[in-house]
Amino acid sequence: MTNEIVIDIQRTGFPVKIGSIELWFDSSLENLRRYFNVDEIARRKLKEAQDKAQHIHFPAEITEENIGDVDVKSVDAALDVNKEFIAAQYDIVFGDGTFKKIYKTYSDILALEQALEVVGIAIGERLETLEEERVAKTEAKKAEYLNKKASKK
Repeated sequence: MTNEIVIDIQRTGFPVKIGSIELWFDSSLENLRRYFNVDEIARRKLKEAQDKAQHIHFPAEITEENIGDVDVKSVDAALDVNKEFIAAQYDIVFGDGTFKKIYKTYSDILALEQALEVVGIAIGERLETLEEERVAKTEAKKAEYLNKKASKK
């Protein structure tokens, strides 16, 4: 009979609550690389959405005179492009399918767009705190090692 070795691994990250929905922000080094490129990745996805919607003819300015000429399908298509851009950002930060999960409960794209900015600021602040803690632990280990080395002499 052999004894099993069990090593517990703690996920790197922290919970983020948006309304009543709790998500997990993965702060592993692998995910942070994606997170810090979120704008670039989201812009790429926006470009893809815009390419799909190239057929949209949307006036540069909507006035009382031309409002009757605006096609409802064009308005919907433009809103869909914006929605895809917001969705891409949520999915990049929290993982694929996150936006659908949130939108199912909170189907207000403007509110979700505003929340995205607040989420970004809060995550940035938390990451700064985690980095400060990591540096402090590293310095403490370094000091401990140097003290042990000095006491051996």
